[in-house]
Amino acid sequence: MDKKKWKLKFGIVLISISMVIFLMSFAFPFVSMDTKLKITLTTTFLIAGEVMFWVGTILIGKDVYLKFKSKLKSGEWLEKKKED
Repeated sequence: MDKKKWKLKFGIVLISISMVIFLMSFAFPFVSMDTKLKITLTTTFLIAGEVMFWVGTILIGKDVYLKFKSKLKSGEWLEKKKED
């Protein structure tokens, strides 16, 4: 596999996993466990999610990140759904 494709795919996977980890951290306050453990897990998940997001962003490259960011801001992805 081409090294550039590998980096791009791995970066996208890392960003996707970071989003899942970030969203999971919001569930910990509702789980019955010790308060210290909840705080520790939430903090750990938030830090791990941030690290994975930025490592993924570095791997996919500045151009791809800016293109993705501009599409999110412009709302193009919403307009395509309305047309279908």
